[in-house]
This record gives sequence, structure tokens and C-alpha cells, in this order.
Amino acid sequence: MTPEADQDPIQDQAVEWLIRLSAENCPAAERAAFQTWLQQSPAHQATYAQIERRMQWLERVGQADSAGRKTALQYRPAKSFVFSRQAGLAAAATILLGVGLATFSPFGWYGYTRHFSAEPGARQTVNLADGTQLELNTDSEVAVRVNRSQRNVDVVKGEVYFSVVHNPDQPFVVTAGAGRSVDIGTEFEVYRQADQVVVAVHEGSVRVEAKQSRDLTASQAVAYDRNGNFVETAADVETLSAWRRGKLIFDNRRLDEVLAEIGRYHRVSIGLADPALAERKVSGTFFTERLDDNLAAIAGSLNLQVRQAGDGRILLGKR
Repeated sequence: MTPEADQDPIQDQAVEWLIRLSAENCPAAERAAFQTWLQQSPAHQATYAQIERRMQWLERVGQADSAGRKTALQYRPAKSFVFSRQAGLAAAATILLGVGLATFSPFGWYGYTRHFSAEPGARQTVNLADGTQLELNTDSEVAVRVNRSQRNVDVVKGEVYFSVVHNPDQPFVVTAGAGRSVDIGTEFEVYRQADQVVVAVHEGSVRVEAKQSRDLTASQAVAYDRNGNFVETAADVETLSAWRRGKLIFDNRRLDEVLAEIGRYHRVSIGLADPALAERKVSGTFFTERLDDNLAAIAGSLNLQVRQAGDGRILLGKR
């Protein structure tokens, strides 16, 4: 179902609030009520910010003085905040139809933007209207922008697996850090880490563009740093995607890296009692949901012990 057909009631409320706050001499009580509504949900905050950006765009292209805009600013809602869906839609139309609602559809020039995220320990699957699917790993966030000329996903943080429906007339581009990946009909994943971005292709091909560009095909991976320079990576494509099966696979990885990776799946801080232990190596297959079992197995293989620190952290140290 397209975003236009699946109308969001929160969007209606955001437009209503925008009109109320734009009124001359908006009372303090009205502004306080708006702040209460805004803090009720992250979705309220994200949607209102999106509506504000749309209005700013209208003003930038010189539509702020249009008849529709003037009519919108003259709108005065009832004292009660109970309004009908029809009224909300009418308010949205007054503001946005100045340049046409189609402008903000997936097939319009401006398009639309949606934000999606997966909390630590959770995952989320996002199905776009064209059939493309995004799988967000734990503690990940993306911003999806779709318009008539391009589909763009910005990986704000974390790791995402893409199953893309190829459309040469509407390219699919993933930006992350200092580079971007352009789909050429494929399944691939992008993992944005603290110091680098890893791109791995499972099917089809992808062009990775940073300071230089590389074309990847199935079972190939590449990484680039914060400056967009390609760097060496030992990433194995199947190992990278093991999280989709609820697993983590490590092959001779540093202990500090392993603990950081395991920690992404749980709301807990895992550290080392002695920083010198960081370079010890870990190999094996672990399950993302089994924190205690994972730490016990690692501690047993390295002759370490697991203990709870006073500040709530979990520490691994020498016996």
C-alpha cells in the first residue's frame, strides 16, 4: 500500500498543530498543550519535524505568500483539541496543496521521508511500496527518502540487509558515512561501524562509491573509513549476515571487538577488568540472545572469569 493511501493520523495531528502555532497571538496554554503532545511519542516528534521541513521547503520556493498559505494561517480550530479526520485532512490540504500533494508522494519531485529504527536486542523489517525489503539489525536506524527519480536510504547507525527490487528509472542508493552504495539489482548489507563502513553483497551486484569506486558481485565485501578511503577488510559475507539467523560468528577476532559486538544485542555494558586482555583472540559461533552462555563460553576458553561490577557493568577478568 502506498503512503498516500495509508494516511497517517499522526501526520494529520502534526499539520493541525502547525496551523495552530502559526496563528497570531497563539496562547501560552496552546503551546503548552503542543509540548505535551510532542513529548508523548518519538513518532510525534519525528512527524512534526517532517511537516516543518515541508513547510520550510514551500517557503524557500516562494510559496509562503500563496492564497492557500494565507488561508491556512487564518484557520482557527475549536477550543477543544478534539477534531475530525476530515478537518485534519482539510488543514493538510490547505498547506500542502499549494504545490500539490503529489509533490510529496513517492512519485513526486520532493517525495517523502520516513525514519525506522530497531532498539537494542530487537530487529525490524521494513517493506517499501515497491517490494524492496529492509531488515534492520539490533540498535540500527535508517532514514528512507523516496521520490520519482530515486530511492535513497541513509544508514544513520547499525546494520541493514537490503533486498532490492531493481528499477533503472528509480535507482536505489544507500548512503553511510563518507560513501554510498548503488544497487544494480541485488541483495546486500551495509554495516556502519564507529571507524568504518562495511558493504557485503549476497546476490547481484553493487557499486560502492567513496573517494574511489568499486563494483562488487556476490560474495564480495569492501570497507571504507571515515574519510572515504577504501581499507582492507577480512569480512566474510556469510559471517556478516549470521545475525539474520540469530547467530554471531567470530574467527580469530580480538576479545574487545567480540564483546562490543555481543553488547549490541543487550542493554548492558560489557568490559574488561584489564585492558591488556583486549588483544586475546576469540573464535566460535554464538547466539545473539544468549548473553550469559556467550560470556561463560568466552571466559572458559580464555581462562577468564565473569563478574558483575558495582556500577552495573559486566566485566571479564583474570581468574
